[in-house]
Amino acid sequence: MILKEKTGTYKSIKNFLRSKSEDPIDENGILVFPEIFGPDINCIRPDMKKVIFNQNCFYTFDNSSSDSFEKGNIYTDKSFLGSIVVSENSEKYLNFVYPDSKVYRIKLGIDKNLFSCESNSKEKTIAYMPRKRKEDITQIIQILKAHQKIKDWQFTEIDNKSEKEVSDILKKSTFFLSLNHKEGFGLPSAEAMAAGNIVIGFSGQGGEEYFKPEFSFEIKEGEIIEFVETIESITSEYNNNPSLFKEKAEKASTFITSNYSMEKEEESILAAWQKILQNTNSIE
Repeated sequence: MILKEKTGTYKSIKNFLRSKSEDPIDENGILVFPEIFGPDINCIRPDMKKVIFNQNCFYTFDNSSSDSFEKGNIYTDKSFLGSIVVSENSEKYLNFVYPDSKVYRIKLGIDKNLFSCESNSKEKTIAYMPRKRKEDITQIIQILKAHQKIKDWQFTEIDNKSEKEVSDILKKSTFFLSLNHKEGFGLPSAEAMAAGNIVIGFSGQGGEEYFKPEFSFEIKEGEIIEFVETIESITSEYNNNPSLFKEKAEKASTFITSNYSMEKEEESILAAWQKILQNTNSIE
């Protein structure tokens, strides 16, 4: 396959390789690409081994055309060593699509020094991030305002904030509205749980592994009415029994910080690369 000069992917990789002309890439090295480059990956240094860091399985076929597979597919190429993924859902997806290709799961880590549960700092605020599903969150908030059942709660939009600013908001908010959509993992919702929020909303599939019914409220995909009804019901319950939700928030935080720690991220990355390198040596 000949990569067209006009593609942005081609230009960015070409410029990178040109910048390495005085410090050439070791031909025995391994090139790591994001999944979004799609079939273009196959065109870059076909002599070198490659790994794809697939952060979102739903982007696997971005930039692919109907005949991309016939022209060359990196996932089935002899130079391909495997995919690194960040969730159970992505692992399942790639194992289904390419059963003969190796998939290595790593865990994302959440910094407990930033995202920690401070129960006594909670306010009657509901936080959300509008970067995805803007139409959905607009409907949800407007319907809630029309019903006037949660007038004593304030909404806090998190947008264009630093990580520290996000953590400060989440430490104070009681509820977080998850607007996950076709996620590789859905990190914001997990961070909200770590910071002691009761999360209500969409798992985005990638977040199913941490959307536990004992401390969160998953909404079926696209169900706006269910979303609104759940917020109204849960906030009413909270007003009557805040200690129950404090307990749920602490369970959520404990689950996230113990299963998605920075230490587990490092351990899983090292384990994945050890396996990749072992397999590399076995096929040479």
